[in-house]
Amino acid sequence: MREGLPTLPRPPDLPPSPKSSSLANVLPYLFKLIVADSQLHWRLTAATILMLISKSAGLMAPLFLKKAIDALGGNAITQAAVSASIVALLYSGACRVVSILSKELQGPVFTPISQAAGRRVAYHTFSHVLDLDIEFHLGRRTGALSRILERGTRSVSMVFRAVVFTLMPTAVELVLVCALLARTFTPAVSLIVVATFVAYVAWTTALTKAATQVRRRVNALDNLTSGKAVDALINYETVKLFNNEQLEVESYDAYLVGYQKAAVATEAVAAQLNAGQGVVLSVGLTAVLAVAAASTATGAFTAGDLVMAQGLLLQLWGPLQFLGWFYRELRQSLVDMDAFFAILSTQPNLPDGTRNLPAAPPISLLSRGQGAPSHHNDFAASRSNGMHANSQASSRGMAVQLKDVHFGYSGEREVLAGVSISVAPGTSCAIVGASGSGKSTLLRLLMRLYDVTSGQVLLEGIDVRDLKQASLRGSVAVVPQDTVLFNDTILSNIAYGRPGASREEIIRAADLAQLDKAVMRMNEGYDTLVGERGLKLSGGEKQRVAIARAFLRQPRLLICDEATSALDTATEQGIMGSLERLAEGRTSITVAHRLSTVQRCDRIIVMGNGRVVEEGTHAQLLKAGRVYADMWQAQAQAEQDEQLLKPAHLPGVPIGDAVTATL
Repeated sequence: MREGLPTLPRPPDLPPSPKSSSLANVLPYLFKLIVADSQLHWRLTAATILMLISKSAGLMAPLFLKKAIDALGGNAITQAAVSASIVALLYSGACRVVSILSKELQGPVFTPISQAAGRRVAYHTFSHVLDLDIEFHLGRRTGALSRILERGTRSVSMVFRAVVFTLMPTAVELVLVCALLARTFTPAVSLIVVATFVAYVAWTTALTKAATQVRRRVNALDNLTSGKAVDALINYETVKLFNNEQLEVESYDAYLVGYQKAAVATEAVAAQLNAGQGVVLSVGLTAVLAVAAASTATGAFTAGDLVMAQGLLLQLWGPLQFLGWFYRELRQSLVDMDAFFAILSTQPNLPDGTRNLPAAPPISLLSRGQGAPSHHNDFAASRSNGMHANSQASSRGMAVQLKDVHFGYSGEREVLAGVSISVAPGTSCAIVGASGSGKSTLLRLLMRLYDVTSGQVLLEGIDVRDLKQASLRGSVAVVPQDTVLFNDTILSNIAYGRPGASREEIIRAADLAQLDKAVMRMNEGYDTLVGERGLKLSGGEKQRVAIARAFLRQPRLLICDEATSALDTATEQGIMGSLERLAEGRTSITVAHRLSTVQRCDRIIVMGNGRVVEEGTHAQLLKAGRVYADMWQAQAQAEQDEQLLKPAHLPGVPIGDAVTATL
């Protein structure tokens, strides 16, 4: 279980994952869900008793109705006969009332059981999905995964209802009705009832199996439709920028057309199923009553017996008609649970370790600076104000070491080919190089999103594969290139760095990230909603939220992955000031394309073709005149060319002429 989740009884182990789910392997699993919680035992017992009372009372009503008719069946109807008939009718009505009330009470008593089981499965399934490694999520569409989880959770309640409210009661009722008819008439009448039931089940099973494949197609198209809609909505800004709204709508409609055709086919099969069921029940009822009437003609039975037989059959046929619907829903629920169980059965490729990182002396966020949140964000002043904390922060850094690391995503191409890096605690290290050289891959290995093919990644001398992932990631803060925010308030998005932090600590973190002034200019301040994926904020503001999260997290290791690559020069300088402040006394590893942002790092590592080609300080690498020096010269020339291409400001000269003059 993920650390921090509230205690909730874990569902039992899953049944062996079959190609398709069936009651034989699903029911034991669901039954274990019920008995796992002792508070639900009395509800299960009460629901069972109510079911027995409902069925017993329902079957007694036709028996009293028989007595009422037989009491009036004599040649001379006396007052006593009328009174006996009325009493029997009252008893019959009372039985029906008891039957109805008991049946309706089953819902409130049993619903908490199915809801609790569904909640428990949903809770642990969601936790399980979040615990799965990144490869699982990269291969899934978010919308489709959401639909699978939704249908699977709903199916748990559906299976409970079908079994407890329909299958079990109908089985009990069938046995009782056959016994009464065999005792009252002849065994032949009961045999006809059983034959009708068998024919009904056979027809229902055959047609439902035929509908199963159609249902699978409906589910697949439903997943694709939801996935397409979610993809377009998440990437709304890209859709608008490329003016491709119609393209997305047409793609979505193509899935809808397929879903519509599959849904129509499902309804056609359902119509055949319902028609066949109606015919089977009508023929069976007619045959039973005909045989019973023939028996009555011999004088051995009364007219009341024939009425009783009809009442018992109608009592049985009623739920039997719903049994067909429930069986169809049950089969559909089992189909829905196929993908659900497949996800639950998926095991992470990155098993959790057993060790925790050694603890470091804690530092209160509010000790950085002068106590209460200050809205003065001058970087030089903040560095002097933070000197008191730096002596403590110097011991919070983390030793990072990579030993002869080899790694490839697919196994066919090796991305890293024997990388060895050592970063001392409390120092800063930059990783630079051309695209595809393996820079970002190193960061993914440090965060253990993947495991190395060979070699070791060590934090504080401990292999990351031996560490608990919660301990590892709890000691690291990442400032990514593209900061994705939740559609919540700025305050909540910053608090995501350390849930449970006080408002004062959150505001202080924003102040340290130089975000406070921008937030205070907004109408609702820290309660401003940032929009889907933070689209209401500028790129620089989103980066500062990420930095504020990192400040709030108080990490031992800071990782910056192209944190300023998408920003303009002025914004970049402000962001770099915040990052430098954040990195004080901590180990920091930065991946960057712009070499100007890393020249003050204690150490710079240059990657090329999955290997370390050179390393040293900025001055040492320039003096060596190799790869880094060439990259520095190329970027300097590019920046110089960019300045020359800027339009000159010539008073009185139109912009177009100014550009021409500059060129």
